[in-house]
Amino acid sequence: MASLRNRQKQDRRRAIMDAAQTLFARNGYGATTVEDIAAAAGVSHVTVHNYYGTKAGVLLAMVAQSDAQLLDRLAAALPAQADALTLTVAFARQIMLHADQGLGRATWRQVLAAVAAEAGSAAAAEYAALDGALVQALAQRLDAASAAAALFDLINARFQRFVTSDQSVDAACDALRRDLSALLSLT
Repeated sequence: MASLRNRQKQDRRRAIMDAAQTLFARNGYGATTVEDIAAAAGVSHVTVHNYYGTKAGVLLAMVAQSDAQLLDRLAAALPAQADALTLTVAFARQIMLHADQGLGRATWRQVLAAVAAEAGSAAAAEYAALDGALVQALAQRLDAASAAAALFDLINARFQRFVTSDQSVDAACDALRRDLSALLSLT
C-alpha cells in the first residue's frame, strides 16, 4: 500500500500535468510559464522544477504518459497476422487516433515545436527514446528492425503533417498507404 507521502507526490504530479495540459491547450506552450502551471496546480514553481525540471520536462512527461497508453493500445489493436503494408497503416492509424483522442493535435504541435527548438537537449533525447519504444512496438511485428525504423520514420512524417493540419485520420492513412505503395513498387 502506498504511503500517504507517495500518494501526495502522485497527486501533485497529476495536478501539475493536468494544469499544464489545460494551459498549453488554452494559451499555447510558448505563452505558458512554469509559474502559471504551478499556480493552476496549486503548488509552488519550485515544486514544478523539482518534479519535472523545466516546462519542456512537464511536456515530455505528458508525452511519456500518452505513449505508455499508446503502447497498450497498439498491443490490443494491431492485427496479429498482416502484411507489412496493412500492419504499418494500422499502426499509423492507431497513433493518429490516439493523438486526436488524447493530448490533441494542438498539444502535439507544441511537442514537435519544443523538441525542434531544443534539438540536442536532454528533452529532445528523451523524446527520441520515446519514439524508439514505438519503433520497437512495430519491429516486434515485422521481420526486420531496420525496416521498422524506416517505416516509423515515414509514419512520423505523416503524423507531423496530420497534427499540423485539419486532415482526417482516414485521409492521413490514405496518404501513408500511397507513400508505402509507391515505395514498395520500386522493388
